[in-house]
Amino acid sequence: MKKNQLYIRFGPEATERVIRKFNDREMSAAEAQETLGVGRAQLYHLRTQWLSAGKSASFLGTSGGDHAAAWPSECREHLEKLILSSREDGPNYELYADELARKFGFVRDRSSVRRYCWKNLMPLLRSVFPIERKESGDRFRRWEAEYYGELVQHDSTPRHIWGGEGDKQTIIISLDDATRKVMAQRICERECLLEHFAMLEVFFLRHGLPETFYTDGFTMFGKEGEDLCSQFGRMCRAFDIGHRIAPSPQAKGKVERSMRTFQHRLVVVLQAEGVDNETSANTVAREHVDFWNKTHVNDETGEVPDNRAKRLVADGKSRMRPTPSEKVLRLFLSMHIPRRVELGCRVDFLGRKWNIAKTLKKTVWLAVRPENRGFYVLEERPDPTHPVVPRILASFRF
Repeated sequence: MKKNQLYIRFGPEATERVIRKFNDREMSAAEAQETLGVGRAQLYHLRTQWLSAGKSASFLGTSGGDHAAAWPSECREHLEKLILSSREDGPNYELYADELARKFGFVRDRSSVRRYCWKNLMPLLRSVFPIERKESGDRFRRWEAEYYGELVQHDSTPRHIWGGEGDKQTIIISLDDATRKVMAQRICERECLLEHFAMLEVFFLRHGLPETFYTDGFTMFGKEGEDLCSQFGRMCRAFDIGHRIAPSPQAKGKVERSMRTFQHRLVVVLQAEGVDNETSANTVAREHVDFWNKTHVNDETGEVPDNRAKRLVADGKSRMRPTPSEKVLRLFLSMHIPRRVELGCRVDFLGRKWNIAKTLKKTVWLAVRPENRGFYVLEERPDPTHPVVPRILASFRF
């Protein structure tokens, strides 16, 4: 068991009397060591400090006690906000340490933050977390991809972040299997395929195209393999990306664990920041995830995700491919909706009539991108087996 400090066990005066007797040769070194419970080197170090302090009992002030500088007030205030925002998820001292480092450059490890909270914020902790939660011990190692970009796991979950009591937003995450790097994330008001496409656009522009996506069996993702019927399948075919469907949540355990980690982290961080809209939520989430990728050592790989990705690229173990032109990228990261051409070359959409360029086609296709609040009118449906941009008849904002 770790011993308390001298000034707690004996007090300054009692310790000073032992050191004085040892210095005056009224007590042997062995007797002084046994009385104080210290080693030989520490005994002589204490005597040196006592002599430097003018043979005064105040000498322990330079060696004992807590000499850590007081925490900045803004760090303590933000720490209190983080604790209050963790009410539903339990205390996460590693997250608190990350946020203090990210926002204020105030670097403390997880254990230091925990000790500070226990010592200075225990009433708040007890009021927010009345029941101690135990971690599950059922984790086990699964297979992993060998190449960076070989397999990207994709998942989403609903959580309450802002708004009324019954309101819920959705957190979407893509995780590289080999490096455990979060490739992209998105917070949205309502989950739909277009929100996934909006996140994938950021993913592809920042990192390139992966070899395979690994998703759950939701209808919006269509069928496994080269699926040309669903919108997601056509997107994968256009960019030559494979698509696999997990038979169960446990089959894509890495992204499920990361989702549990980040849904707790992001909810706490966003609520502590007072976020109440998608734009600011995605800005804060991106900063937090980038910080995670740069600093956190993964328990399974033993490496920081960004560093592991760089190492695999340097070793020639990368399956990431260059991003196509932005026109082609945005063309297939949009919803393709058919519309009949009415008299006067007009189409009906969103309860309005939109004039388009003259065409002999009876049916045209809309490429809708709500992220940019606009859509294109295309003369032909984009062909994923031949990804080029068809003739554009008009473009509109709504």
